[in-house]
Amino acid sequence: MKPSFEVKMTQEALFEFLMFHTYHGIKGILYLVVGVACWIGAIISFAMGRVSWGLGLVFVFATLLFVVPSILKFSAASQLKKSKIYSTPIRYTLEKDGLRVERAGKNKITPWKDMYRVMMTPNLVAIYQTPYAAFIFPNSDIGPQMDPLKKTLRTLFPEELIEDNSGKILPFLFSRKKKKKK
Repeated sequence: MKPSFEVKMTQEALFEFLMFHTYHGIKGILYLVVGVACWIGAIISFAMGRVSWGLGLVFVFATLLFVVPSILKFSAASQLKKSKIYSTPIRYTLEKDGLRVERAGKNKITPWKDMYRVMMTPNLVAIYQTPYAAFIFPNSDIGPQMDPLKKTLRTLFPEELIEDNSGKILPFLFSRKKKKKK
C-alpha cells in the first residue's frame, strides 16, 4: 500500500515549521545563547546601577526570544493568506518513482532523487527539496498513514538524511500540543 493523505495547511503547522527552521541548528543555538547571556548581563547591569545598559540588554533579549517568534507567527499567517498553494487541500501519495502531488485537478510527480532530506517534529513531517523548500505534512492530516509513511521514507532515504525529532519538544514549548485520541 502506498501512503496517501490530503493536507490542508494550517497556520499552526506552518508556524511550527518556521520555528523549527529558525531555532534549529547553529543559528537557533546562537539566538538562545545570546538571549540568555543578555538576560544575565541585564541582571548584572541593574545590580551595578547601570540601568541604560540593563534596558538595552533586556531589549536584545526580548527581541531574540519573543519578537522573533511573534514575527514568525505573523509570517505564517501572511503566507497562508497570500499563497494560492495553501488555498485548497493537496493530496500526497508516496510512490516508487517519487512524491505525487495532486491539487485542483493537476498532478505532478517529484522524483525522490530531487529530495534533499526528511525532518520530523512532534506534529509534522517535512520532505525537503532544497535546504529552504519543503513539502510539509501535519501529523493530524497524515492520520493512520503515519506508520506506513515513516516505513516508506526509511526505505527511500538513507538514515543520515532522516532527522527524527518527533519525540523532542521544540524550544520554549512552541510546538502544538498533541491531541489525545478518544
